[in-house]
Amino acid sequence: MASLHQNTDYGDTASNVRVKPLTGSVGASLTGIDLTTEIKSSEADALRSALYENCVLILPGQFLEPADHLRLAEVFGEPFLPHYYAANTLDGYPSIAIVPNFGKERAPAEAWHTDWSHLSTPPTVSVARAHVLPETGGDTMFSNQYHAYDRLSAGMKHLIAGRRAKFVGSRPIAVEKMEGKPDTLPASRRESVVNCHPIAQTHPHTGRTALYLNRPGGAAVAIEGLTEAESLPILQFLYDQSVTPDNVYRHQWQTGDVVCWDNRCAMHYGVHDYGDVERTLHRVTVGGVE
Repeated sequence: MASLHQNTDYGDTASNVRVKPLTGSVGASLTGIDLTTEIKSSEADALRSALYENCVLILPGQFLEPADHLRLAEVFGEPFLPHYYAANTLDGYPSIAIVPNFGKERAPAEAWHTDWSHLSTPPTVSVARAHVLPETGGDTMFSNQYHAYDRLSAGMKHLIAGRRAKFVGSRPIAVEKMEGKPDTLPASRRESVVNCHPIAQTHPHTGRTALYLNRPGGAAVAIEGLTEAESLPILQFLYDQSVTPDNVYRHQWQTGDVVCWDNRCAMHYGVHDYGDVERTLHRVTVGGVE
């Protein structure tokens, strides 16, 4: 399997696929696969292995058409998109979400978070490609939630073992007709969604344990068996120590980039430092259930 500490050469088994770590803790780039053609089974295995081990996978220089993008995402599972995003999808591709510049004040991703953690079954993998990029700025940061768990004390691991956190979010109310950007609807036009998930989760493919978190007091509000007041310092500690600089990769997007991340072992943060200029990603998310 791909490692964070060495280059990996899959040789003849996957068209000379090579995986190169991008930091000492999280993220790797993968080259040697032409994603504009059918993906061989050995190449699909290499893509999955590299992503699950490294949490984030950068695929540079891949100028994908929508059908190519969807085919790549399907390597990781069944595409999923909440029904209320229908107005924000690519024509002819209802699984490909358009992620535009929402503006600094309404940027939904400008905090460390895990996508849609409030769903009954949160999504597993997200696959985004650059469509329009600003001249500068618009980076995305990622953290390694395997490492975040590994460096906890034995006492903290014992405290959170088997415990679930209460994750909250919202969605447009059932009668709402979506017009444009669903993430920016006011609270009066949304309804709450609440689900509980384990704080420490075993990844089904690697067998490693990762912290599963979101914004304390906002998207993650309590630990089962504890009050919100008791929970918040614990959740805040876990969240803060997950995203220290030694556990973060910051990706500077380039034209042709495709970025895959595993929501089960990575949090991410979209840096909004590009003002009102256009920045648009196309994203496919897999594995979720409302």
